[in-house]
Amino acid sequence: MLHRNPMGGLVVCDPVGPDYLDDPDREVAVEAGVRLVNVLLRFGVNLEQISADKVCHSCTDVKDAYRITLGTLTVDDTHALASQLESFEQMREQLCSIPAHQAGPAEGPA
Repeated sequence: MLHRNPMGGLVVCDPVGPDYLDDPDREVAVEAGVRLVNVLLRFGVNLEQISADKVCHSCTDVKDAYRITLGTLTVDDTHALASQLESFEQMREQLCSIPAHQAGPAEGPA
């Protein structure tokens, strides 16, 4: 598409580079999503449909430019995810109930 100036000539402009399409708001959202995925993966939880989606400001009151969508889970996947998280909660409760003198040294071997 050619853009013309009011006098009928072509508009002269500098070419743009790849940074012209950069979206810092999306980059921030993606960093947050990647952080969440990496933490969940350490617990054996993989949200394969996670995405960073642009917010429609005309149809919602969300202030952020992007939101992290965790995807859609089947009922079975939801139960499996809840079971995984509950097992970690139980493990944490067991570890917290061990008296400090039984837990062993706080530091690793010297």
